[in-house]
Amino acid sequence: MRVVGMKDVARRAGVSVGTVSNVLNRPDIVSPDRRERVEAAIAELGYVRNDAARQLKLGRSSTVGAIVLDSGNPFYGQLVGGIEAAAEDSQLMVIAGSTGNREQRERLYLSLFEEQRVRGILLASTGGSAETVEAIRGRGTPVVLVESDPGERGSSVSVDDIAGGEIAVQHLAGLGRRRIGVVAARQDLRQVADRLRGA
Repeated sequence: MRVVGMKDVARRAGVSVGTVSNVLNRPDIVSPDRRERVEAAIAELGYVRNDAARQLKLGRSSTVGAIVLDSGNPFYGQLVGGIEAAAEDSQLMVIAGSTGNREQRERLYLSLFEEQRVRGILLASTGGSAETVEAIRGRGTPVVLVESDPGERGSSVSVDDIAGGEIAVQHLAGLGRRRIGVVAARQDLRQVADRLRGA
């Protein structure tokens, strides 16, 4: 089956390819009659816009990449939800991938997202891709690390675990609790140490 292009839509609607482009990108400048004819031709032919070609022409993507360690972890599910909400405000889409805490998979996602020319990458890193991240940044794609040290020139976002520990203890104390314990599997993790400091 042949892919329907803008020329096919233009031919069916009896307009120029430029008019079809305007209907797709700046519909407010096209007369209602022509816009309706183009929209009818698009629906009739089943035309699907080639966003990759559009992004190539514009030189920028409307997509952001998000790489998390474990998509089954509620923290990362909420993180991706927050990224999507912020992206929607900027009329961007999010493509998310889960590494399963594997460095090889993380590097594959980083490579894929760079090849796709995403606008930026948010990365919850395994810690084994620092050189790859620096190379991607050096080629112009912003990479923001999640819950990691971004290095000298990088950017990061983190939960305020000190405040989180403090809020948890205040809540329990407000309920009248006086003997409060903390259960933590790995006290060597920065996040756990910060929660203990806040408590």
